[in-house]
Amino acid sequence: MEIGSIAHMPIIDIGRLNDGDEEEAAKLFEAAKEDGIFYLNLQDRRFVGIIDTVDEVFDLATELFDLSDEEKMQYDVDKLSTLKLNGYKPVGRNFGGINGNRDGFESYAIPGKAHLNFSFARPSVLTRRLPSLIAFFSQTHQILALLLSSLSSSLKLPPHAWLTNLHRSGASSSDILRLLHYLPQPSSETGVPQTPHTDLGSLSLLFSKIPGLQVMPPRSTNWAYVVPKKYCAIVNIGDGRAMEERYSIVYLQRAEDDVKMEALPGTGTEAANGTEVYTSREWLEKKFGMLRRESWKDGVEGQRILTGKANPPPV
Repeated sequence: MEIGSIAHMPIIDIGRLNDGDEEEAAKLFEAAKEDGIFYLNLQDRRFVGIIDTVDEVFDLATELFDLSDEEKMQYDVDKLSTLKLNGYKPVGRNFGGINGNRDGFESYAIPGKAHLNFSFARPSVLTRRLPSLIAFFSQTHQILALLLSSLSSSLKLPPHAWLTNLHRSGASSSDILRLLHYLPQPSSETGVPQTPHTDLGSLSLLFSKIPGLQVMPPRSTNWAYVVPKKYCAIVNIGDGRAMEERYSIVYLQRAEDDVKMEALPGTGTEAANGTEVYTSREWLEKKFGMLRRESWKDGVEGQRILTGKANPPPV
């Protein structure tokens, strides 16, 4: 990786997008096609409230990860949900670039549809913070629905094929809010805390206060750091990768569980005959199988599932 390289990404203004500004919609469409990742400027009176909510979720993350390992492991994500939708993942469970081929972060998953059903198992800190989570989910869904609607219009999709119809708020899906805590690395163990991968979702809405996320810009073979910007979220549509201690929160929006992962009608990207088509749930299961150290497999198929590329460049 080129040391000190900074990713230069487009900035989309959510206020102008919400007002139906055609120039901003075209800018979003271009960013989605060419970059796959962009800043979303939330400094608009109708949306800026999420910034305060995000600060409350960061407070939740700090309090949650400060719990004892014993208490956190009572909510082991691998035991609570086959799709890893709820619970705690300790440091080192995933394949990664730290010594021993392990990752360098702990995480906690909260069901993205938790505001519809509060029966999921959780520590008391999450129960106390439910009002903040409910506000976050409501604001996040509003933002993501706006992005999906704009992209659907730019794609000139028929009404029944609009992306919003594949991500209905009341339908069963595997959306999650993931809280991440990257631990400080001793100089003897410096390495990449996550293996290169594409996000497990349709859209990812990321908030971070300290640089750490890296992406591979289009037509480049070098990783570049994404620098957080005030009042901005980072939205990832395509390939992205996520050393000091830092916290990040990311909402991963996913298509409904039974939606087939195939090209949308009229986009000119239909798969060749005989290509296996997975549902959103099936693809998620395959991806998680590649992330865990005990089930990680090298090779073309494994790299395609992880990164979308058969031969990704080295980290």
